Amino acid sequence: MSVTKAILLALLLIIVFLLVQLGVFGLFNLFDQPISLSNSHLKGVSKILGFLISYFTIFQIFWKTEIPRKAEFKLNNYKFSILKYLIIVSIGLELIYQPLFDLDKLIEFYVNGFIDFPKTNHSIDKTDLIYQISTVIFIAPILEELFFRKFLISKLLKKYKTSTSLLISSFCFAIIHIETPYNLIPSLIFGILSGLIFLKTRKILYSIFFHILMNSYYFIFLVNAENYNNWINSLNFNYVYWSLIILGLIFTFVGMKKITIANNLYRKWRV
Repeated sequence: MSVTKAILLALLLIIVFLLVQLGVFGLFNLFDQPISLSNSHLKGVSKILGFLISYFTIFQIFWKTEIPRKAEFKLNNYKFSILKYLIIVSIGLELIYQPLFDLDKLIEFYVNGFIDFPKTNHSIDKTDLIYQISTVIFIAPILEELFFRKFLISKLLKKYKTSTSLLISSFCFAIIHIETPYNLIPSLIFGILSGLIFLKTRKILYSIFFHILMNSYYFIFLVNAENYNNWINSLNFNYVYWSLIILGLIFTFVGMKKITIANNLYRKWRV
């Protein structure tokens, strides 16, 4: 697979996803349901169907004979210690993300010498939360890892070296998560780490588990957004703030190193 085709497939995913959402909007309108972004059922149903139809369309057209076998998902083919290290890496990555999401605040702080953090107040729609949990924790990790890691990396490896294939697939992953510019770099970093996990272990379930962990943290922070944001802001970018980032780098590096070692030992034991 060429770089151009990989990028076009990522763009095709976005197009089909948006078309499905427009179709759902039309159906809601046909049945006299309110068409509004405040309609939790509209947002939830359109997003779930968008994910399912767009990815299964791509799988059906471009991955007809290579869908993973059931054997690849048997738990006895996986090592618990690797799951433990995936948790360490995910915590580290979440800590690393913080300054990337605080970029505008960091610029203002270091330009002006101070920043006035307003107290935040978040309300959560329970119906919307249920739809988001269904999509972001259960549906998206499985479909995205199957496509960007299992399918895309495997195809790219037939033409490019490992590092190139990893970067291309990660860039494509970042493209579909570019709702805001702040998402681009975190998505790219996640794509690289998840791709490395797949390449080191050759088992897609590890990448799926890693993805589920990262998305689960998102909901933990979402539910506790007010307290979390106020706590982060109270640090005022002091030494505690940056110590957490350094700790995140250590967790991520050590965790990835341990995954490689644990997987090599597991392969020797299996042999």
